[in-house]
Amino acid sequence: MKKIYYISFFLFLSIILPEGIVAQENGAQANVSGKPRVVCYTRTEIATKLGNALHLGYSEDGQHYVALNNDACVMALRKVDNEPGLSEEQKIPGVMKTLTAPYLFRMKEGGFGVVALRTDKNGMSDPSATGSFLFIKSRDLVHYEPERLCRLPVNEKLEAVSCEYDEPVGKYRVRWMTKGKTFQSHTTDFSYFSPMIVVSKLDGVQEKISGNQCNFLNARFGNSLALTAEEGKYLKNKLGRIINVGVLPLKMSIPISSSIISDIRKKRATLLYSDGSQAEKRVTWNEEDLKRLDSATPGIYTVRGKIFQYSFNYPISMSNRADPNILYYQGKYYLVSTYDVEWNRIPIRCSDTLDGLTDANHRWQETVLIQGEGAHWAPELHVIGSRLYMLFAIIKGDKGVQAYMMQLKKNGDPMKPEDWSAPIRVVKSDGQPIYTDGKTEGLSLDMTYIEDGGKSYVCWSDRKKCFVNGKDIDPGPVLRIATVDPKEPWKLTSAPSVIGSEAYSWSFCIRPLQLAEGPFVLESKDDTIYMVYSGGGVTGGNYEVGMLTARKGSNLLDPASWSNSPRPWMNNGSPVSQVGPGHNSFVRDEYGDLYNVYHSGHRPRHTSVCPVHFRFDGSPVIDMAPYEEVNPNLQQVEMRVHLTSPSK
Repeated sequence: MKKIYYISFFLFLSIILPEGIVAQENGAQANVSGKPRVVCYTRTEIATKLGNALHLGYSEDGQHYVALNNDACVMALRKVDNEPGLSEEQKIPGVMKTLTAPYLFRMKEGGFGVVALRTDKNGMSDPSATGSFLFIKSRDLVHYEPERLCRLPVNEKLEAVSCEYDEPVGKYRVRWMTKGKTFQSHTTDFSYFSPMIVVSKLDGVQEKISGNQCNFLNARFGNSLALTAEEGKYLKNKLGRIINVGVLPLKMSIPISSSIISDIRKKRATLLYSDGSQAEKRVTWNEEDLKRLDSATPGIYTVRGKIFQYSFNYPISMSNRADPNILYYQGKYYLVSTYDVEWNRIPIRCSDTLDGLTDANHRWQETVLIQGEGAHWAPELHVIGSRLYMLFAIIKGDKGVQAYMMQLKKNGDPMKPEDWSAPIRVVKSDGQPIYTDGKTEGLSLDMTYIEDGGKSYVCWSDRKKCFVNGKDIDPGPVLRIATVDPKEPWKLTSAPSVIGSEAYSWSFCIRPLQLAEGPFVLESKDDTIYMVYSGGGVTGGNYEVGMLTARKGSNLLDPASWSNSPRPWMNNGSPVSQVGPGHNSFVRDEYGDLYNVYHSGHRPRHTSVCPVHFRFDGSPVIDMAPYEEVNPNLQQVEMRVHLTSPSK
């Protein structure tokens, strides 16, 4: 009897994640037709910068909803730095804005629209938006155009807003509520509005959906919208959790030879995922079954196996390690990180296997690579040219935190401190440090190395000092990028450029200031460069990971080459049971498989590792849990091996 390795998406949810499905309470509004729907909402009782942003929930049948993007926002507002009325002191860092009361509708020309009210950093009514509402266009509810602030023919605070395309009139019907009354106006371009009239109520119905710790926690719902099957599938597959739902049948035909066993060991299983994507996974084949093939005659045999997963002791792999980085180099794995209990040193850990680096497995050696008086932060190991370098930051007195590199001597041992050069200060093309004085000029840290199109770059978190009438104005950390020569990578060969400057509310610190740190590029198979960065804080539940993207081969020094996602790609709880994941890097193991290395928690912070998966469209999933990577019910596999007569 043929065994089929498959399990349906919804059956898996009911078995593994029963808390992930929530029921709609207002039965009168349930979509009994069974068509997919999307609902919009915001969240309370969390930081305003996280809660007062657009969130979406999805329902396959119009009755049972699940939060998308792990209950985090799918679109946050960008900072405002060019509106009338802002002072010079406000324009430099920009002003954080948030939103409330979102409403979804369809655009006449296709795609979707969102209207909402703009609120300030505290979630209160924004005085600069009196008589106005936000208008945002989206082709698919995943990608969003820059928001517009639309001025209505009123000068009063709005309490709610709705919008629908009015077919008989051929214009968009905007309704809003103020002082308990509802008004209406029409528009074609959201710039000019017809004279307002009084109407009885807003369009749409506010949904009521029960929530829990995983979905719609403290949610404040807006309306819902029916989707086509194609729209719903795309939205779910782009912003929903991706899980393993099947394994393709395993079979192999091979002539009898002395390499039978080694050939079978290399055979991978093809796993199927809920979004239609696939991944090739290693298999640990049963040794007894393999041994029987050693003396087998031509025929058909069954070999049992188990889909391989590293033992990372999820969710904590390496304790007291922040800003982690792992490199596979000359047959060994090396871990460097900020040592979160003693910042003045950087330890380096070495193991023959990737999971051997974990505390529990303890198959590693460790030594202190460098130690000094000031803090030593965020080291990264990179092979540049033919040499191994460590990029990191040191705090030295008034110089503040600045970027440095160390070079391993030729044929040197990374575990021997004496085989490394003294720290080399990163300098501009004129030979001067990026910043000489941290108090009067600026700070440089979290430097990473990138190669693309035959060019070499470094990118770092930069905090340039700004002064207005002698007053120190903190602009907040941004990302800068410059070219370097691989022969001397500590020397910039171009003027630095700022990328991803359109900071979103989720990335702001409590102060509030924008924060962009810990950039690192993920190696992808498509033509896109994916650069992660972290923001929102340094520790705790506000720390999240964002994503910048650019086309491979484009001018990476041009800010226009980069797009900044308005949503976080890792957030509090998205790696299950972890608080504030971030400052991540990526390692490709000896078998070519890619893993995300990151820290989470409050101080001290701890390092975790999880697999990187690629969705149906090639975009990465960087927060996949072990049971999502491999369904435990599908981990045991069998392969049909057809042994044929030896080739002549």
